[in-house]
Amino acid sequence: MPSFAYQRDDSRSFGELWFPTADALDTAELARRWTGWLDLRDPPGPAPLRSRHAVHLARMLTGEEEAVVPNWFSTVSVTSSRYQVIVQARSHRHLCGQPAELPGEVRSPRWQALVEALERWDELPAARRVVVVALLTQLGFHRHAVRLVGNVAIDADPLRQQLAYEVARAAYQLNRKSAVPYEIFGWLACNAVRPALRTLAALQLVSTRSRGSDREEAARWLAEAERSLADLGQEPGWLAHLVTSRYHRAAALHKLSGRDPDPVVAHMRDALAHDDALARSAENPVQAHYQRENRGLVLEAHLKLDTLTGSASAPDDATGQLLALDPVDPEPLYAIGAYLAGRGDWEAALETFLRAAGSGTLRGASAANAAAVCAERLERPEEAEHARRLLLDLDPAARLPAHRADV
Repeated sequence: MPSFAYQRDDSRSFGELWFPTADALDTAELARRWTGWLDLRDPPGPAPLRSRHAVHLARMLTGEEEAVVPNWFSTVSVTSSRYQVIVQARSHRHLCGQPAELPGEVRSPRWQALVEALERWDELPAARRVVVVALLTQLGFHRHAVRLVGNVAIDADPLRQQLAYEVARAAYQLNRKSAVPYEIFGWLACNAVRPALRTLAALQLVSTRSRGSDREEAARWLAEAERSLADLGQEPGWLAHLVTSRYHRAAALHKLSGRDPDPVVAHMRDALAHDDALARSAENPVQAHYQRENRGLVLEAHLKLDTLTGSASAPDDATGQLLALDPVDPEPLYAIGAYLAGRGDWEAALETFLRAAGSGTLRGASAANAAAVCAERLERPEEAEHARRLLLDLDPAARLPAHRADV
């Protein structure tokens, strides 16, 4: 299988690029898909599941939905994701360094509620602060969240521990070399009151240490997470299944570099089994939302595993399930496209990569280039040319042609 990576001019950062009028990209559709990120309105039609996290939290601020704290979202936005979508959609009026800077004419009532909550930060109870910081993090305002909270003082209060956890996730996105988020996660992994938070804090360290190639340290925290699983009986049943499923997904990815694939597959199947139990035990729309996010992440990890190893351990209908759960998010769509290409289904891969490209972000740009490669494999040069025009719309720094398919 050829590489889908493309070359780009790195002399300027993405934030310094000029985006001319789009040639092949449907910018109106791109903006529609990410309405939840742009201004916190309900998206009309299919939208990336992770963008609905922000809408869900914003509805808590306005009273449209009962505030449920803590919030157990797994996905945290990359700092620049909202910016990427806005400039790719040529929707520059939505650009802002912090929520209060968004022009009044494009603010939704939910966005205004966020601004007002930030203005009254000193008066907010801990539960409200958790919602506000989680919302800032979902929108990519990580720096604002960290500055808002300031020095993190952790005590025995479960809500303040949850606030520290949310701030640490934001701080990690800002500076992955900083010792501060590691220290917070480490303290919570050993001392948090709630077993769910202890486990998830330890899994944060498994993930961050694995990315840093410190497998010994990652293994230590994986063992810590496993110890906390024993206490999950103190949590509601649905939450115990959610956290246990996340543990098995993290364990599978940690063990992926080993020579024996059997433990990896076993953990992924356990992750699916606990997600099935979560689906049966979810009692309200909030819990069902967590389950959909978790199912999508487990299926995406399964497809990535099979793509890397050439195995076939994912459920037979994994791609169909994932498309039904999250039909327009570029991240799972890219994973599906790569999986299909790895099995030689270039036609389906081309269609999937094009759909991913239409949802933007830098992953969407990579998908546009992958679509060009697939079109060349299929000996359809006009479609390859269209895909590369789409790539330039998404990333003007792309150097064309990135490569030619190895046919």
